[in-house]
Amino acid sequence: MTHSMFIGIEPPADLSAAIRAWQVQLHHDITAPHVTVKPPQGMSAEVAARCRAVCPQLPAFALRLHGVRTFDSRVIYLDAQGEGLHHLHWSLVEASGLPATSHERGGYTPHLTMVLSRRPMNVSWPEALASARAEFGSVDRTYTVEAAVLYVKDRPGQPYRVAERWPLLGG
Repeated sequence: MTHSMFIGIEPPADLSAAIRAWQVQLHHDITAPHVTVKPPQGMSAEVAARCRAVCPQLPAFALRLHGVRTFDSRVIYLDAQGEGLHHLHWSLVEASGLPATSHERGGYTPHLTMVLSRRPMNVSWPEALASARAEFGSVDRTYTVEAAVLYVKDRPGQPYRVAERWPLLGG
């Protein structure tokens, strides 16, 4: 039985591989790089099925990843921008049938998480941030998102894994 799931989108494979290799150097094992579009709160197999059903009706879109940013000293991330990303997010929130959380209503900040302070790593927070800026500070990448991805994990503490890819219209 699945413990937790969420819906996200994947970055290009080469950028994802570079981020994972960098995370390995930090001994920082977190979920495969992704941009969350529907977080785990309230997700169930039924909610996932409703979200899966709307994806073929939503158009593929351009997404820009750039700029190393932080949420205070909790998260290091790449900024994610794209009008289609917000459309996908709201479409999934509506399709879920769940009440929108405060983060989904007004506080949705699309991002690709690279470091979570609550997970172990072999460097300090300032060192991780400096390293992220050195490795990924010049990233400015626009690509076409052709699918939403269902990520799942079976137990707490385990990284999420890709369970399904749901093609978007034109994807």
